[in-house]
Amino acid sequence: MTVDEAREQIKKLEDYIKLVEGYVPATFEQHAIKLYVLYEHVARVANMLNDLGFRIGKRKVIGTDVSDILRAKPIDELHELAVKLFKQNKKMVKGR
Repeated sequence: MTVDEAREQIKKLEDYIKLVEGYVPATFEQHAIKLYVLYEHVARVANMLNDLGFRIGKRKVIGTDVSDILRAKPIDELHELAVKLFKQNKKMVKGR
């Protein structure tokens, strides 16, 4: 790796940190997106959303609900990142 490549990598990571830390979720979907980008685990995100008091109708949030949000058309830049991570993680699981 060259010094220029390292600088580019650092810039990308700094931009990633700014995007995630600056993201203020206002809706259920946005909370799910941010939590997925932070933890990259559908079931964990579902449990965290339940702990925050979110419900779908009268039932608790399940992993499928989070997956459905991640499969939907991206609504913002963080959602695009979450979709990308979700697809990468699905490929890794299938490859086992």
